[in-house]
Amino acid sequence: MRGQRAGALAAVAMIGAAWPLVGAPSAAAITPPVVDPLAVPDGTPGPDEPMEQKFDCIATGLIAGTDPAAVPGSQAFMNLPRLWESAGRGAGVSVALIDTGVWPNSRLPKLRGGGDFVMAGGDGLQDCDSHGTTVAAIIAGSAAEGDGLVGVAPEAELISIRQSSQMFKPVAPSATSEEDRRAGTVSSLARAVVAAADSGARVINMSIVSCIPVLKPVDQTTLGAALRYAAVEKDAVVVAASGNTANPGCAQNPNVDATSVEDPRNWGSVVTISTPSWFSNYVLSVSATNNEGQPAVDDQGTDISLGGPWVGVGAPGLFVEGVNQEGNLIDGTHDSQTNSLKPMSGTSFSAAYVSGLAALIRAKYPDLPAHQVINRIKQTAHSPAAVVDNRIGYGVIDPVAALNYDVPPIPTPRENLSRPFGPQPAPAEPDRRPMVMALVGTATLAVLLGAVLAVGAMSKSRRG
Repeated sequence: MRGQRAGALAAVAMIGAAWPLVGAPSAAAITPPVVDPLAVPDGTPGPDEPMEQKFDCIATGLIAGTDPAAVPGSQAFMNLPRLWESAGRGAGVSVALIDTGVWPNSRLPKLRGGGDFVMAGGDGLQDCDSHGTTVAAIIAGSAAEGDGLVGVAPEAELISIRQSSQMFKPVAPSATSEEDRRAGTVSSLARAVVAAADSGARVINMSIVSCIPVLKPVDQTTLGAALRYAAVEKDAVVVAASGNTANPGCAQNPNVDATSVEDPRNWGSVVTISTPSWFSNYVLSVSATNNEGQPAVDDQGTDISLGGPWVGVGAPGLFVEGVNQEGNLIDGTHDSQTNSLKPMSGTSFSAAYVSGLAALIRAKYPDLPAHQVINRIKQTAHSPAAVVDNRIGYGVIDPVAALNYDVPPIPTPRENLSRPFGPQPAPAEPDRRPMVMALVGTATLAVLLGAVLAVGAMSKSRRG
């Protein structure tokens, strides 16, 4: 990255115990990010630096008491049969996943590799974290006998781009403080976004988050440019997880400030930037709700989602199901501290449900621009009490309404760019009128002077 290394991007996979904070988090007055449209990085796959696997791949399985044949509650919320009646199942739409990779298996028949930013030469079709494969199953998993799981858009094509992993570390960390850093940086994410955009994906899902304290900013120039490139230049619907408060460094942000006319969504009180979500001109950020459409909370009643003025909508994200490398149903990942399976919950999976919905909208309305797809999802959501807030944005999604309601289009969103984009205007033709007038005036004077001299000469000759 330019001058300053970003911290690792942790994949957001499940609810965990929040790390203790030293002192209270501090806010700094920030505003929506400014984007340099000409800073788009190269999208060639490959890590920023050599990586190696340091930990065993995560074990997964079914939690005791799970009924495999039951439809997951989060999936039932989506009302898939109604969606498919009106929009089909996503045929002809491609969805890129920038994640921990995806294992090919029988439940993901339309999967192809899109590149690897963790290990050089990889194709994105490995998933040591068991995260990207679950996200893929939620978006486009096919049905199978014996369980109730099926993806939102099971006929959509999936493109897997591996960009992060908690199981891999740098071969040679640059400093002692970075010895625990894992694979995935803001820089590699920016390049992965470009790769996804260039793959032809109509939807890009990013179930990964980097939480950045506002008092310790990192350079996100290339990431902002890459997101704009994907959303504007390539017309991709970009969906991202808002982040989980249980993850390291993800201190909660305050809600909206209804008393402020200038800053009602309270950018000025933000303590934690959630990236890529905070690039809200180009990204639809998704927080987690329960299966009744209320903001998801943990056992202590605390919001599991990182809020912020960039949050667009909420979607179900509790106790989801996925598949493993063999295509078998899973609903838990192994927790080494308790030596047991922990349920899979979080905003990662909420984003996956919204990406699946976006794929269905693009299948039904193939000529609808990306920002209008996002507008349909926002405008048909069930608004919170404040109409829009920092917990679930414009509200919890209503998939059937997003596909079928008559939603008026909106103007192209106004961009906050650091410099104009596109060809520079040709230099103006110089104004030659003063010079022409001067020449004409000089010539006129010369003619008049010549006439006067001629008349004078004729007068002298007559007198002589």
